[in-house]
This record gives sequence, structure tokens and C-alpha cells, in this order.
Amino acid sequence: MRGSRPKAGPATLAFAASAFFVSVGAAGCSCEGTRTPLAAVPEIPYPVEGDGELELERTLRSGPDMAGPDIVERFEIRRAGDFRIVRTRQEWPLGTADLDVVYDGEGMPVRVWRRTTMPAAGDPIGHRDVRVYGIGGPEVLIARRAPDGSREGVSLRGERPRAVIGPGRGMLTAWIQRAHLEVGGRLREPVLDVRESLALIRDVTLQREQPRQVAGLGQVRVYTIYGREPVFTDEHDVVIGDLMGMREASAVPGPVPDPAPDPGPFDPREAP
Repeated sequence: MRGSRPKAGPATLAFAASAFFVSVGAAGCSCEGTRTPLAAVPEIPYPVEGDGELELERTLRSGPDMAGPDIVERFEIRRAGDFRIVRTRQEWPLGTADLDVVYDGEGMPVRVWRRTTMPAAGDPIGHRDVRVYGIGGPEVLIARRAPDGSREGVSLRGERPRAVIGPGRGMLTAWIQRAHLEVGGRLREPVLDVRESLALIRDVTLQREQPRQVAGLGQVRVYTIYGREPVFTDEHDVVIGDLMGMREASAVPGPVPDPAPDPGPFDPREAP
């Protein structure tokens, strides 16, 4: 059965954007990197052959206490040799965000692919933005294809990112699992934040708080980023919700909302 979607106006879109990106605070920021335009768009090949083996998959959705439109996030983690791949898709009534991050054998990110869509006049996926980030050494190489088809290359210099924050919450699973913190533990390190239009390299603190009881989820582990964005995980440190009201879909009554307009195959090898 296909569920109904609310008619979204400007206020709805504004909320969806805030839920999609979450607030990016300046707290704890020691650097944002030095951004330099490149004369040519860099080629950033995919470092993995095939798609690997599925390790886990989850679906999150906006819960009954979350104001605003229906938001659905599907994420999975795959293993390909020494590499670990995290893929997420987030949908809300007026757009989608796809993200693929490849981590090496030490849990460090080496490549990010991000595709976002929003409707344009007469086209539900007309606003399509594709970016690839190559991580390694003293700079992050960025290749972008804008909604108008124009292409650009950028170099973002700064300390090498050791984690990635992107659209949705499932992406944090890889960082939380690598950190393996005890209650009260903290880890502060450079992170590539690709939630906004201009990616930033920031020093970000991940901290494990006291566990809590959450309706529908039971006892959960609690982690914060930027000191004020609590997310909930299960006993394996897999993200299953957040303080804003996202919940594992199985804990929310009713059918999962209809998918947003299909932006096309999930293809992280797509060149910008």
C-alpha cells in the first residue's frame, strides 16, 4: 500500500533541509581548510572492485514525535577485502541525498561520492548535484558537476580527515564503531563535513554519553557530535535513531512513506 505525502510548502522544505543537513555548528572548529580552484576537474577513481558483501542494512524514518515531513533514510555497510563501504540514501518529500564513503583497512575514509536532487520547474529531480571527494595526504580533491551541467575542480587543504559526516545519521556508524568509546569517552579529530554546499574540514569531538531509555527503542547508547547532536545506537554501535525523532523503521507504526522521485541508479563510480 502506498502512503500519502503531505503537500510541502516553503516552511516544510525549510524543515526538511534542517533535518537533512542537521545544524553544523562552529563549536570546536579549529580549521575549515584552504580552498583553491583547480585548472582541471580531477579524476578520482573508485578504489574498490565490485560492491563487496553486505554486512548490515537499516532503515530509519521520522518517528511520531518528529514534526515536519516524512523523512526516510536507508543505509548499508559492505565489506570488500580490506575496504569497508557505507552507503546511505535519504528521502523527504522534496528531494533525495545519496552518499557512498569508502574506508581503508584502518578505518580511514579515502573517497566520498555525494548526489543530491531537488525539484526544478516541471522536473521532480531537475536540481541534481554530483560531487566526488578524494581523501589522502595534505589535501582533499573535489570534483563537482552542478545542476546546470557545469563542472569544476577544487583542492581543500587541511589536516587529513579521519572521518566523514554526511547527510543522514547512518554514516556515523563507521566512525562510532572505529572509535569504540567507553561511557564518558571522547575522541577529537579532523572530520570532513559534506552536509553543506561547501565541504569543511573541522576538528570535531565524538563523545559517548550515559545510556538512556527511548520509547520504541528500549535502552540505547548515546553519542554526540559537535557536543549537541545526540544519536542513538544499539549494542553494536549501529545508529538506530537520534534525539530529533528519527527512529529505526521497525519501531514506528504504519507503512514507510512512498519513495521520493527516483534520481536513477545508485552509482558511486559516476564521474561528476
